[in-house]
Amino acid sequence: MKKLTVILVFTLVFNFIVIAEAQTGTKEEVFGKIQILSQNGDNVKETNVRVHLKKDGLEIETLKGKTILKNFKYEDIKSAEYSYTKSPRWKSGLGLGATAFIFPPVLLVAIPLGFTKHRRHWLTIRTDKDYAVLKLSKTTRKLFIPALETRSSVEVEALGENK
Repeated sequence: MKKLTVILVFTLVFNFIVIAEAQTGTKEEVFGKIQILSQNGDNVKETNVRVHLKKDGLEIETLKGKTILKNFKYEDIKSAEYSYTKSPRWKSGLGLGATAFIFPPVLLVAIPLGFTKHRRHWLTIRTDKDYAVLKLSKTTRKLFIPALETRSSVEVEALGENK
């Protein structure tokens, strides 16, 4: 009986610690199968990256050189938008026209993407000063978006289809 009590107490304490750690977001989560889009002259470049969801913010690093491309503090993230389309979509019903005034590089990145043949999972993360356009795999999207919402307290707005 004592052994059973000890095991139950240990299990409850362990579960409490794991739940408390998950709620405070202290454990870093790392997601792969993600590409970031960036402007390289007249071309759009897709770079394979790994996204680290850390305690205070997210960090986007390249897979090869482990170079940090972007670093966003959760408190600085103003919006996040998900779309399942051939090219990234933005909130405005007019498409990219209204966004180009706020983020001129977005227009240059998005125009060539209009020629892709398959629909993809896109996530656009914005702060006041920066943004990132990410292409997610289907499995990564299902885990990454809820984790980002939990840590950043920003609701990811789904535009178009949500597959």
